[in-house]
Amino acid sequence: MYNSFIPWRRYSGGMWDACRKAYGKAIKISCALSAVILLVVMVGAQAASAQTRKNAAPKVYPNNLTMDSAQPSVDSVFLKQMRTRMARVRATEHRPTVGLVLSGGGAKGAAQVGALKYIEELGIPVDLVCGTSIGGLLGGLYALGYNADALRSLFMNQDWDRLLTDVVDQKYIPYSTKMYNSKYVLTIPFQTAIDLLNSGRQDREEYKKQSFVSSLPSGFAYGFNVNNQISSLTVGYQDSLSFSALPLPFVCVASDMISCKAKNWGSGSINTALRSTMSIPGLFDPVRTDGMVLIDGGTRNNFPTDIAKAMGADIIIGIELSDMMPGFDEVNNIGDIVSQMISMLGTDAHNKNIDLPDVFIKPYLPEFNMLSFSAKAVDTMIVRGYDAAKAKKDELLKVKRRVGSVASSKDDASRGGKQFNNATDISVTPVTLSSIEFEGISDKESKYLSKLLNFEVGDKVDRAMLDDVMSRLQATNSFSSITYSLLGREEPYRLVFHCKTSPSNSIGLGFRIDSEEWASILLNLGLNTNSLMGSRLNLTAKLGQNMKFDAHYSLDLGWMPTINFNASVFRYSGNLGIGTDALKYGVSYWSHRELLYLTDVRWKRSNFKIGLKNQYNNVDPNTVFGSIISSSLSKDALRGNYIGAFLNGNYYSFDNKYYPTKGSSLSFSANYDFIKSGNPSFHPIVALGFDWKSVFRIGSRVAIIPDVHLRNIFSTGDLVGSDGQVYNGVSLLHCNFIGGSMAGRYTDNQVPFFGIDNVLMADEHLATASLEVRVSPFKKFFLSAEGGFVQSRDSFVDMLSSFSPDIYAAGLSAGYNSGVGPLKLDVHWNQVHKWGLYVSFGYDF
Repeated sequence: MYNSFIPWRRYSGGMWDACRKAYGKAIKISCALSAVILLVVMVGAQAASAQTRKNAAPKVYPNNLTMDSAQPSVDSVFLKQMRTRMARVRATEHRPTVGLVLSGGGAKGAAQVGALKYIEELGIPVDLVCGTSIGGLLGGLYALGYNADALRSLFMNQDWDRLLTDVVDQKYIPYSTKMYNSKYVLTIPFQTAIDLLNSGRQDREEYKKQSFVSSLPSGFAYGFNVNNQISSLTVGYQDSLSFSALPLPFVCVASDMISCKAKNWGSGSINTALRSTMSIPGLFDPVRTDGMVLIDGGTRNNFPTDIAKAMGADIIIGIELSDMMPGFDEVNNIGDIVSQMISMLGTDAHNKNIDLPDVFIKPYLPEFNMLSFSAKAVDTMIVRGYDAAKAKKDELLKVKRRVGSVASSKDDASRGGKQFNNATDISVTPVTLSSIEFEGISDKESKYLSKLLNFEVGDKVDRAMLDDVMSRLQATNSFSSITYSLLGREEPYRLVFHCKTSPSNSIGLGFRIDSEEWASILLNLGLNTNSLMGSRLNLTAKLGQNMKFDAHYSLDLGWMPTINFNASVFRYSGNLGIGTDALKYGVSYWSHRELLYLTDVRWKRSNFKIGLKNQYNNVDPNTVFGSIISSSLSKDALRGNYIGAFLNGNYYSFDNKYYPTKGSSLSFSANYDFIKSGNPSFHPIVALGFDWKSVFRIGSRVAIIPDVHLRNIFSTGDLVGSDGQVYNGVSLLHCNFIGGSMAGRYTDNQVPFFGIDNVLMADEHLATASLEVRVSPFKKFFLSAEGGFVQSRDSFVDMLSSFSPDIYAAGLSAGYNSGVGPLKLDVHWNQVHKWGLYVSFGYDF
């Protein structure tokens, strides 16, 4: 929302876009509030602690650090190792040691890359690196051998909107998951204690006391794409080790929410350290390890110059990004607020550490915040960082004179008399595998997942291959987190997938408001639905003018198609038209259906179902439509219980269900009813259907979208008797219906058509075709012009022999694809019903 009292800020669009996509849909608000509440509590705790220390002597923490550590004894070990290495540098190179310290600041870390570039150009050696948050990530990569040019390339070529989420490309998501996601605006996974206690999995002890509330998500994303990025860049140093053994000694800082102390990473897993130091509260899940719950290190020590000094740095160069005292008009959105609250929590350490650097570099970045990841903003900040370092030229040259001109440590150089190899970037250099392992899941699940791999032991793998496999695994929806490590110091490497199973249950919520049914709500309870295999149960209820309840049980054994049983009951009350009659008639009916079938839920772009069904339909004879059917056709057409078989299949490659920009949708269906209860003379009835819709793009903003539907009903006997009455074995289940925006909305056999409101009954053989020309003048906003026709006949021969549509239609529509469902306004006309208007907001169901 725009406030006229707050000036429009440069690049705010880019920041907001990144923020919106990172926090996502309705979760954006809840995660933001969670982050603010969390930080407020920690600020309160710190304020109370500060009050008790007000008149006390300055606290001296272990290892001479300015903030208390969660593991001081561990710190003392690696700090001693690093001081030993610095002593070796002094002894062999006869110069003082130089420490580089990088503060946190989110996207503003781009400025640190620019400053590093100028330091490199001056030829100043760096002997150790400390950092927090984005400074910890950049510092870690710098310590592993990535120079300023490489870091600039990473910043500039990154899709930050994707990196800050757990999103995978649509091509990896199973068809069934796509259909689920197109209905529910909010899905909340949850776990119960008994689920994990009975599962036999390795993580059951961690959850044995969890309740429903405690199993809810702790952040919008766990960091799937960030983890993949880190793992691809740190190969050769992914074993647990002392960070004094990196090409440059390195320490980064995270914050432990259990002890409210700093976690100083100087040993352990480099991947875990880099992920935890930048774990922004609310955006990313905390990192849980060794009894600690770790979040962004800026909340404890955002500018760790004290650690650099404790590591043995004689000279400290610090690049600091925080805004400890922003102006009134510089705290506006969630990015500004979270950034400022992180800075507030680290104020004590910041005030003690700010005077320690020998060279203090402060880029000028007032119009940017932690989420300013647009390409233009990043480029500007890199230039600002370079200029800020250049402004300190005299001080930096003074440092250079003290240390001399030393070859950069970035090229596998010898540091302190010892050779260190840089980390391997597998997007550039593929590596060989010695073994492939899965951690955190059962042997049976490991064997199942192994089938998803497109490589084996002895093969060379690169970033693209591992990203492909990781996306396949992530798309199963079975993991709350999944990461990988390439363990070993040199080839061949041991590939280990670290799996943490997700809560197996979920609650889904969807809503829709439109001019036909007014308001509807869709609720779903999924039990064991996120498991890799086994039994699953989905309970779904549609609440509104027309009710529907559905229970779906499935059994996935992993080695064969999934076995499904589905039972549903549906009630419809509304208006129904007949053929080209301009009038609509009141109708009410209810139906129940039971299905037993096989399907394969793991296919990505297609799906099939084959099985048996039982279906009952009952039309209220007291409604206008019911009385017409019973008097002019047959009373038996109002009700009946039918047993039959069915087969249907779908191919679906749209990138978005509602406003696709590419792809196609192709489906077919065949229903064969061969028994009617209580009617031994029933003639079997066959219904065949075919649907096709594709998107053809013209440039970046215009699309041509043809849409075709065919449906034909055949019987082994006559559908109409010699007396003109409809054959008594036929019911409304065996009639064609057309109209509205959704297929199957009011009846199973309903074919959508934009030019007809609600629904009308058609003849046994039906064909519709439409052509939409859609323009997108702005992002997520669409304008369309449509034209189409409907033709139906009671004879298949007549359908094929002549082209004479019963209804012509044209229409204009405008739509906006919001984060909680499309908003659409449709004005249309046909020669029978004349003008019509349809308005909707929300997902289709």
